[in-house]
Amino acid sequence: MKAVFLSFALFCSFFALGQDRFVLKEKKKVRFPFLFVHNLVIIPVQVNGYTMNFLLDTGVKETMIFGETLKSIDSAVFVNKFQGLGKNEGLDGYLSVNNKVSVANVYEDLDQPIYILKNAHIDISTRIGVEVNGIMGSRFFSDHVVEMDFLKHRITLYQKGEYPKGLPKMQRLPLDILNSRPYISVAFNQDSADIEGRVLIDMGNSDALMLIPSKLNDFAIKPPFIDDYIGQGFNGEIYGKRNRIKSLELGPFKMNYPLVAYPELSSTQHATFVNERIGSVGNELLRRFKVILDYPNNVVYLQKNRNFDKFYYLNMSGLEIIHDGIKYEKEEVPVYLKKDGGTEIRMDNSVQYRFVLKNMYKIATVRAGSPAAIAGLKPDDKVLKINGRSASSYSLETIHTLFKSEEGKEIRFKIERDGQMMEYTFFLKDPLPFNAN
Repeated sequence: MKAVFLSFALFCSFFALGQDRFVLKEKKKVRFPFLFVHNLVIIPVQVNGYTMNFLLDTGVKETMIFGETLKSIDSAVFVNKFQGLGKNEGLDGYLSVNNKVSVANVYEDLDQPIYILKNAHIDISTRIGVEVNGIMGSRFFSDHVVEMDFLKHRITLYQKGEYPKGLPKMQRLPLDILNSRPYISVAFNQDSADIEGRVLIDMGNSDALMLIPSKLNDFAIKPPFIDDYIGQGFNGEIYGKRNRIKSLELGPFKMNYPLVAYPELSSTQHATFVNERIGSVGNELLRRFKVILDYPNNVVYLQKNRNFDKFYYLNMSGLEIIHDGIKYEKEEVPVYLKKDGGTEIRMDNSVQYRFVLKNMYKIATVRAGSPAAIAGLKPDDKVLKINGRSASSYSLETIHTLFKSEEGKEIRFKIERDGQMMEYTFFLKDPLPFNAN
């Protein structure tokens, strides 16, 4: 998966938000599941009675809704410009106040300000295959201890003064909470150079590590590297480079050969960074731990899980596939005869048909020099079949998992381009091989 989908820097200086906060509806800790898609955390949220999906993002301060998602929010009273990563100008956010927000019916804020991004070009849904209506930022974390279990895909919220029983066994690291966002110190090694700095803990970033070259003195991106589409921010698409570094250290934890994204200068020109920040750590790294964020006490607790030693895989196809609408497909349904006693017997060669809605996909980008590019695939090709199966039988998550599965694996595509059906074959190849020496 290649994406810093939402690595945003947001700046709101003219308006002081209300003092009401989230409260737990129960007198003790509560748990609820989250959806983990493309290394992004999606949670169920009700806003003024409307149920939606929100991205949970530590890298964002405010709560936001995209476009015309919620008709009941019409009390826009202020306009603010949001700036972040990307080449274009920022987005206008229209502030709505006095909104009732409930997360999974267990975590409630009765007076939450929300920004509506009416001119938003942010399109998370087509890139992950799951509808995403908005972003839940730092307000979610501000006053309670929050446990993120990336194996069980579960969030636990603790009442004030309440802590997990296993906390003493976890590694405790200091957090800097600056402008409502969490920062932590890391060290990384590239060749023989050891570099230290402060990074944002950014759950809107699906990469393991993003580094900002302009913030690193005398730093050069070492080959092998690739030029790549990194993702999308408030200021549009983000492009840059990717490579592997020898190691990354987070407290006592050392991770070998993680993938790193480096946004190009034109994609960072509108963003403002806190002093000494050199980048971000995202969910490809965080998912290797159980993470407990304690904003009130400025600490984070980490415990390795079974993902810790897994290799950092890159999309080896070079393709970025996105959702391209839905269509009706005819599907065969076997005919069964029910005998006395309820036993069902299938009637040989007897079928009936039903029409079901299926996803459609197309190619958004093709990385230059990648196996897919060499084979001849192009942006806007409509994907009809993958490895002999109808593309509609795949989820986007399954497609991206396939692209990271095994170097040398054969991938067969049937596509439609300008009304013509075409077939292509290529083999997955890691463009960033690592040298353990």
